[in-house]
Amino acid sequence: MNKVKSILAVLVVISMIIPVMAFSVNSQKGQTISEQNKIGGVEVAPGVFYLGQAMDKGQVVEGYAFVHYAKDSNEIKKSKPVWDDTVDIYKFMFGGIKWESTMQYEVNPSSSGLDSAQVQTTLKSSLETWDSETSFELFDDELGITNEGFFSGVEDGERINRVTWGKLPWVNAIAVNYFWFYTATKEMIESDVVFSTDYTWSLDNECSGDKMDLQSIATHEFGHNGLNDLYMPPSVKLTMHGISYGYCEIHKRDLGTGDVSGIKALYG
Repeated sequence: MNKVKSILAVLVVISMIIPVMAFSVNSQKGQTISEQNKIGGVEVAPGVFYLGQAMDKGQVVEGYAFVHYAKDSNEIKKSKPVWDDTVDIYKFMFGGIKWESTMQYEVNPSSSGLDSAQVQTTLKSSLETWDSETSFELFDDELGITNEGFFSGVEDGERINRVTWGKLPWVNAIAVNYFWFYTATKEMIESDVVFSTDYTWSLDNECSGDKMDLQSIATHEFGHNGLNDLYMPPSVKLTMHGISYGYCEIHKRDLGTGDVSGIKALYG
């Protein structure tokens, strides 16, 4: 009996230690998530990865990564009726997290293989696609430019929202949005978008070949400043559908009925 009690005691101690190890806080910076967890995290739902908790200005901050995957166009589910972008479906993230003031992204296009000025123009178009549907100015009209790479930590007095290109740790991942919010108030405080360098990207009005359309994918990723991925078959033509089928999928450039309803319900 004593031996059983000892074993149970050890198991209890281990169960208490493991979560701390899995979501360690970088003690050197004081309030940042560890580098390992910033990149990958722990999958808690399909395409959703938990990055852990930290303290920022005395409040608990949680971080998540939403991964956008590519599938072959032949894998799209055939259904009757054939759904279009007039479907009125949307879903909030974590009960309605959102920005309380206008946010600004800065971009580092150096690894994109694309013209820097054209990248900025395309990303601004994606941001304005959402802003044009709300009374609240969600995104700043200007994009900052940076030479810094991806950084998703939360530090006292420094909250930087970056758009970059890099190697992603998930197979068939096109892009990811890493975001952070206060758990108590549901206020978003950081969003970092990373596009995969495993794909060739297109800025063309008529995308062609084995490329990913930047405007389409960027519009989806920027939608994660409050809106969740959708996976049900009727949502397949909406911007916030969580999967892209094949190359040069361009319909996500323009918002569908559900996308507009969702962003208006959240930001007015």
